[in-house]
Amino acid sequence: MKKKVEFFSADWLSVVGELYLPSGLDENDKYPAIVLCQGLSGVKEDVLPEVAEAFREAGYIVLAFDYRGSGESDDTRGKPYLFPLERAEDVFFAISYVKSLPYVNENKIGLYAISYGGPVALYVAALDKNVKCIVVVSSPGGGEAFMSSLRKQKTWISFQKEVEDDRLRRLKTGKSRLVPLDKIIPFPVSFWEKHNQPDNEKESESIPENDDSQNKPMLSLESAEAMIRFRPDCFVHLVAPAPLLFIHGEADDVAHVELTREMYQKAGKPKKFVVLPGMNHIDLDTGKGLKKQIQLSIKWFNKYL
Repeated sequence: MKKKVEFFSADWLSVVGELYLPSGLDENDKYPAIVLCQGLSGVKEDVLPEVAEAFREAGYIVLAFDYRGSGESDDTRGKPYLFPLERAEDVFFAISYVKSLPYVNENKIGLYAISYGGPVALYVAALDKNVKCIVVVSSPGGGEAFMSSLRKQKTWISFQKEVEDDRLRRLKTGKSRLVPLDKIIPFPVSFWEKHNQPDNEKESESIPENDDSQNKPMLSLESAEAMIRFRPDCFVHLVAPAPLLFIHGEADDVAHVELTREMYQKAGKPKKFVVLPGMNHIDLDTGKGLKKQIQLSIKWFNKYL
């Protein structure tokens, strides 16, 4: 069973989510809960429903939600934008929401994150000790390391100059320039080939919503600056003692496995890093890869939550 829920985040903005409840829920009992942290798309309808259903069937209360500025949730500015610190604030409030439910065991709250939800969840888990267990799937490395890893050095220097110029533009006009998404995150050709396959195009969580006036994914350069400055690698050592599981595709062509492993090495114990052979970023969103990472996640939550 699932039901639509709503709670307020920072700045009194409404966040809309879906709460998944185990069959035969006894409201006099206490259940462990898992909050799901979406990736770039920011919306609860991409990939997360299958994850949530599997966790629900395993006996967990599960919350999936739209970040502010995505899906049905409120926003403070024109879409599209992505500010990781604002997303982290939404997760803090989501944790408080599930903790307030009378049938949730407040000492057994976990986080599950996919793709760009990973850095957000790691930041939250480092600072909110209500988080007792965490799983991150296909998570990129921290800030500048991730954003620069997808570019040649000359292109990276040029892009940093564009971001700096946009800051001056905002200073004078109060507006950031919108650019195509793949200028901010230059997905490789291999990613688009996989994404555009009929079975994947509507399932991948990696592409944010379009503004109604745009015919292709766009994002603000202000968002790019916020992503560059967001450094969960500086906080990941604070996640411990909450058990931390990384699940990653060996051939991930977006979130390079070596950068994520560097993040893992900074984390405290208990921790584990699972690499799925031959799988890329989208493979863990769909089909066998999705089922495998869900299976591994449930095993981790069952052990530690």
